[in-house]
Formats: sequence, structure tokens, C-alpha cells
Amino acid sequence: MPPSTNNNPGKHAPQNLVTSWLLYGPRSVTWCALIATLSSSLHLLVRSLGAYRNHSIKIIEEGTEATVIYEYFIKSYFLCLWLLTPVFILYLIRAQREGLPFKGVLMASFAVFAAWITSEIIQVGSSRLELAGVEPSLTSSAFRLILIGSIILSPPLIVFLYGQASLLSKYILRQFLTPFAYCFTGFIIIWLIIDLSDNGPDFFDAKASFLTVLRYYTVQIPQVVVMILPITLLLSLLYSLSKMSKSNEIISMISAGQSLRNILSPLFLSGIYLSLISLALNYEWAPEAQGRKEAVMTSIKEEAKVSGKKKRYAAYGRLYRNREEHRTWFVGRIPSDLAGDKLSNIEIYQSDASGNTKTAYLAEKAAWNYYTKDWRLIRGAVVYFDTSGNVISQARFDVRMISTWSETPWQIFSGSLIPEQLGIPGLSFHIATNADQPEKLLAPFKTHWHYRWALPWSCLGITLIAAPLGIVFSRQSVMGSVAAALIIFFGMLVCDNVFIALAQGMRIPAFFGAWITNILLALGGLLALSIKSKHKELPKPGLAGSLKWVNGKIFGSRSTSSH
Repeated sequence: MPPSTNNNPGKHAPQNLVTSWLLYGPRSVTWCALIATLSSSLHLLVRSLGAYRNHSIKIIEEGTEATVIYEYFIKSYFLCLWLLTPVFILYLIRAQREGLPFKGVLMASFAVFAAWITSEIIQVGSSRLELAGVEPSLTSSAFRLILIGSIILSPPLIVFLYGQASLLSKYILRQFLTPFAYCFTGFIIIWLIIDLSDNGPDFFDAKASFLTVLRYYTVQIPQVVVMILPITLLLSLLYSLSKMSKSNEIISMISAGQSLRNILSPLFLSGIYLSLISLALNYEWAPEAQGRKEAVMTSIKEEAKVSGKKKRYAAYGRLYRNREEHRTWFVGRIPSDLAGDKLSNIEIYQSDASGNTKTAYLAEKAAWNYYTKDWRLIRGAVVYFDTSGNVISQARFDVRMISTWSETPWQIFSGSLIPEQLGIPGLSFHIATNADQPEKLLAPFKTHWHYRWALPWSCLGITLIAAPLGIVFSRQSVMGSVAAALIIFFGMLVCDNVFIALAQGMRIPAFFGAWITNILLALGGLLALSIKSKHKELPKPGLAGSLKWVNGKIFGSRSTSSH
């Protein structure tokens, strides 16, 4: 077919050039996304500078600089989303050759990412935490956003890499993912059944709605996933590899020229990916799940007692001691929004250096101002005591301003939390703001700070130890692999508890106590992998294997000497 002629090539040349670059240019999507992001950033800068130029005196007097920047940041963020929408459509058009699964996963990932980042900015953005007295670390905040954002946007990359993988890698992944999905779903169902059997009557008595029950279980999902991922990974690896070994598939792969490293590399990559997912969940969400669960349950019971009460609280009945300034706080209710809401049912006792109470402040509400660092007590009374503890005088007030207290809402909230319920940002802030406390009191927080980083990488350690255990070069029952899984899992739990307790008691360094279990798993896995690479069987663990080994050493040597 002869090429078609163009009667007016000059008229459509620029348009065809732009279209060709958008559809086939190697960096067109990247440049479009960069232009959209820079445009929204420029919008933020111009609007913020304009607000300062027009209302600078009023802003400085009222102390609302952060509020103005935050509001314009929200507007610029949504502008950025609108500008990125055509870029996203362009990317979908260019991704047609990848097939429908890739486009569907890509669209779902972008939708989840947009919903997550919107929630981060509006509800729990760094500016809101700063208004509650938290001084967020730029490095920590950036790492958290990059980690979670990368995990959310990673499924399209996983689908793409799966499409580019060899047939052998795809087959091994399918054999692994099937039991993994069954085990993961089964553990989730078992957890739901056990928890519903315990808390179902409370939901029924409180007449909790479906959305309330759903919120109660949603806040626990990160903690449950982090908890069941290692055992799920262990069982699925041992089952899939034992099944392929039993049917001589592993031996056939090795006979075809594939090394053990090539066979197991998709599984090792899966272990690294699951470790990153666990790290994203364990960074902040999973440790705080227990406290949020208790707060939601208490809120359900409170709503049942007082009809129409829908306010959410983060904690109830908290105690905080400021040892440096000799002040003790009793807080009845701590709101979920520490920056915008007030503490309720407050009792504050000021003591002298000898521990004698001098003044007591009782108030219905208490609010803290980030800009002036003042506390405002609402509707209460102040009581004065002598050195013997007798009341000298008392006075009621509607509003009382106090500017000499150094506490912040976040310090009061996190100071009474146990380290098991704090994420990495909370632990870092607690350690930094309580550096004057004795080392013995800070040891549990430092230990759990290291443990937050170490626990997710147990998935990689499990992969290293389970892969060589699952490969056998002789026909044997799958129950042997299940028994090995139980021994490894319970041994890992024992090691975790023992070494963490030793680190909290300052018997061993905090880093060593948190990471020793993973180190042992990795060393054991590498040793077993080296043995399997030589096509040898591992020594059988357990009492029967030990007795057989002893019998061979003792009686075998005797029979040799008799001959």
C-alpha cells in the first residue's frame, strides 16, 4: 500500500510532533508529571507570599502563620491532583500494550495513593501534630511518606516484573502464592472468630452500628498483619517447596541446569517485599493499634451510657508526671484530635522538691496554644495547701491562663503509654524529650525503637531458613516440614521475648536484644542453604534425629572396632 500524501504538512507538523512525543517519547510522562508538580508548588509559593504581603501584620499578631500556609498547601495539593489526572490518563494510554491487569492495578494503586495522601495531609499531617506539641523530624516524616507511598504504588511494578519474569519464576511464585493466600485468609478468619466471641456481647449490649464495629476491626488490621505474616510465610514456603520436592520438580529443575539460587530467587525477593510491607505497617500503625482498639471499645461503651454522644477520644484515665517541674496530671479523657480539641476532667497537682503538694488545679477542660505555649483551664477551681497537706484556701474560675507550664498535649498523651504502644516517631520523640530521665526508665523505649526496625525483617529471616528446609532430595512426608515450621516459629517467639527482656533490663545492648533473633535466623538459613547447594540433606532435628545420630556415632564405632 503506497504511503498517503499530506497536502498541508506544515499546518499539522507541530501538532503531530507534540502528539508523537506524548505517546512515544521515552520521558514524556515524567516531564508532564514534573511540570504539574512544579506548577502546583509555584501556586503554593505565590499564594502564601501574597497572603503575607496583604495581611502580614494581622497574621503575625494572631500567630496564624502555620494555619495560612497549611490552608494554601491543601489547595495546592488538590490542584496538583487535578493537574496529574491527565498525566495519569496519558500513562494508561501508553500502558495499553501491557494488558488489562496492569492498567487495573495501576488505576487501583493511584486511587489508594490519592486517598491515603489526602488523609495524611488533612487529618494527621505534620502541621496538626506540631500544633499538639510534637516537633516532627523531617527525616523521619520523609522516610515514612516515601516508604508507605512506595508500597502503595508498588503493585503495578510487581505486575510488570511478573510479566517480564521467566516461566520458571512464574511457576515457583504461583506454587508459593496459593498456599500463602490460603494461610493468610485462614489466620484472619480465625482471629475474627476469636475476637468476635470475646467482644460480640459488648457490641450487642452497646447496640453498636456496623460502621462502628468495622472501625474497631480496621484499626487492628496493621497489628494483626504484622503478627501473622512470619508464620504465614513460613508455612506457605515449607508446604510449597516440600510439595515440589516430593514430586521431584526441584530435582528436575536442578538437572536442567538451574542453580538453587536461581530457583529460590523469586522467593527471596518475595521475602524482601513482605518485609518492606511489614516495616511500613510496623513504623507507626501496628504499635498504636492496641491503644486505638481500647479507645474505640471504651468509646462504644461510653456512647451506650450517654445516648447521642458521638465524640471520639484517644485515651481515658491517663496519668503523667513531670519529674523536673514536680507536677502530676490526671486526665479523664484525651481527644483524638490533640491539636484542635480539649482535654477533659483535669486534675493537676503541683508539688515542691520534697514531694509536698502545694497547689491543685481542677478543671472541666484544658486547652494548649501552640503559638503562645499557654495552657487555658476552663471552669474549675484552684486549691492551695500548706506543708502538712491541709487546705489553706480555694478559688473558682471560669478561665485561667497559665504560661509557665512546659507540658504539651502530646507529652501528656504519650508519657503514660507503654513502649509497646508507640511507633517509631512516638518513641523517638519520647526518648528525645525525656533524655534527663534515668537510663533504666529509657531502656524499654530504646529497645522497642530498635525492635520496630528489626521485627519486619523477620520475614526475610524466615525466608532464608524455610527455603532450604523445604527442599528435600528424598521422598518424605509434608508433616516433617510442618513440624519444622512450628519449632522455628515458637523458637523465634522465645528468643524474641528473652532477648527483649534482657535488653529492657539493661543486661545486653538494646540493638543486640532487638536484632539477635533475625541474626540467628539469617545465619542458620545461610548455613542450611550452603549445605543444600551441595545437594546434601540437613541433619534431622528433634529427639529422634538426635538419638539416631548418637546411635550411629557410638554403636557404629563399636561395630567398626570389633571387626
